[in-house]
Amino acid sequence: MDWSAFDFWKFLAGLGIFMFGMFLLEEAIKQLSGKAFKSLIRRSTTGKIKSVLTGFFSTAVLQSSSAVSLMTLTFVGAGIISMQNAIGVVLGTNLGTTITSWLVATVGFKINIEGMFLPLLGIGGLGLIFLSSSVRYSGISKLLVGLGFLFMGLDYMKLSVEFFTASIDLATLPHYGLWFYVLLAIILTAIMQSSSATIAIVLTALHSGLMTFDEGAAMVIGANIGTTATVMLGAVGGINIKKQVAFSHLVFNFYSGILAFLLLPILTKLIFIFIDDSKNIVLGITIFHTMFNLIGVLLFLPFIPIFVKWVAKVYPEKETGHLNHISSVSLDLPEAAVAAAKQETDMVYNETLFWLNEVLKNNKTETETEKTTIFRRIIPSKSSGKQITFEDLQLKYRTILTFTAQISSDGLEEVDKKMLNTIIQKVMILSQITKTIAGIAVDIEELEQTNNANVSAVFSKIGGNVKEYTAILQKPCENEVYILLREQLNHDYKEIVEKITYFIDNKLIKEKHISTLLIVNGIVAQSIRQLIRHLEDTI
Repeated sequence: MDWSAFDFWKFLAGLGIFMFGMFLLEEAIKQLSGKAFKSLIRRSTTGKIKSVLTGFFSTAVLQSSSAVSLMTLTFVGAGIISMQNAIGVVLGTNLGTTITSWLVATVGFKINIEGMFLPLLGIGGLGLIFLSSSVRYSGISKLLVGLGFLFMGLDYMKLSVEFFTASIDLATLPHYGLWFYVLLAIILTAIMQSSSATIAIVLTALHSGLMTFDEGAAMVIGANIGTTATVMLGAVGGINIKKQVAFSHLVFNFYSGILAFLLLPILTKLIFIFIDDSKNIVLGITIFHTMFNLIGVLLFLPFIPIFVKWVAKVYPEKETGHLNHISSVSLDLPEAAVAAAKQETDMVYNETLFWLNEVLKNNKTETETEKTTIFRRIIPSKSSGKQITFEDLQLKYRTILTFTAQISSDGLEEVDKKMLNTIIQKVMILSQITKTIAGIAVDIEELEQTNNANVSAVFSKIGGNVKEYTAILQKPCENEVYILLREQLNHDYKEIVEKITYFIDNKLIKEKHISTLLIVNGIVAQSIRQLIRHLEDTI
């Protein structure tokens, strides 16, 4: 074996150029139709079969299973895609990534590669320089350059081992066993963050005679398992549902890999019934890659609902006081960011309504200490099952507003732009309302502590009215409902003013309570009216 015949630097350059070509190809397709892919993933994942097909076609065109999987994780974190459908997309990406193998196997080793990549690089490179002002044409040029570099890198890797293989006697090489090649491919793929690059190395080695079919198949299995590293990293620090999807990807690829390893002798015989093993070994590996992924998907697909329940036990949801959705979504996907912000706003909105009820109900049973800290006391929240304070709400409002301010509206559709503005307005109104109510804390404490039955009755009436209003406002309503609610609010406000006037005329309440009741009644009515007006405007 003559190691001097192996051009290491040419091989390394070929690998780098190949991966750079894959990167440019992915970036070009994102530039040309990035929004279309995001919309496809958002809208075409309403069932298991559709989710798998979405993952397959997105990966086949985008040429990156990692990009599609990470995008899926983002949408899962934002609550756009259910976990069940997200698993379907991830399964589809495994099938989609085989397209790269087919491209290399059917084109890369059967034509004059240099005659292909030179025109691609020449035309694409000139296009990038002279057509850079056009998003469309610069994207097409980048696509051509990406394809050119992909084939150029493949050619370099092939040339780097051509003379080396002539000096190798496979019988003299140590046989480590197929598990060694599985582990080697897992490590390579995890380091390079690209199963396509690993498989390109495998196909090059097979074409040059450096590797047997079984060893190549073992490395393909390892590459399939190693590609989960990218998704696992993408889920680090995220909410549990993202970890569940990433874990599902790992479990599926691991067990489908074991199945493929066990079935390797059978699949090998089946493949070579149809092809000549001496002339089409590269094509055979590509068929094997496709077959074991397809078998895995078909076996796994019916059990997704059961698997989802099991994974939920492995990674149970842990409710926290943090804003989970927006903390786990990438601002690089504005549509997902808007959806996440809406979910958080809806949750905080319900918490605010519940907080208003708790603050304005007549708590006669509370101790003196609890009364004097009414706005700092811990109030259970129905929506999260946890506890929330006035300070917690204000922190959430600020966090949502800060997050929405960072969302770029340039790539958003009109409906998402409108939703973003609505979210900002709603959070600002909620913040203003809670601050306004907090501003009359002393007045509310005074009304709670009074021994005057008439004053207590009026305050209880105000709190009871708020409970009725918020019960209606918890869910979206038709415009007619908001109109009727506003009329009811005005009627209740006047009714309480009339009752206070009656008590004044008949000297049934003390003078110090008169202004307090009028202030609380007026501010509460004004706050609810402001909220209703906003909800009417957003219909």
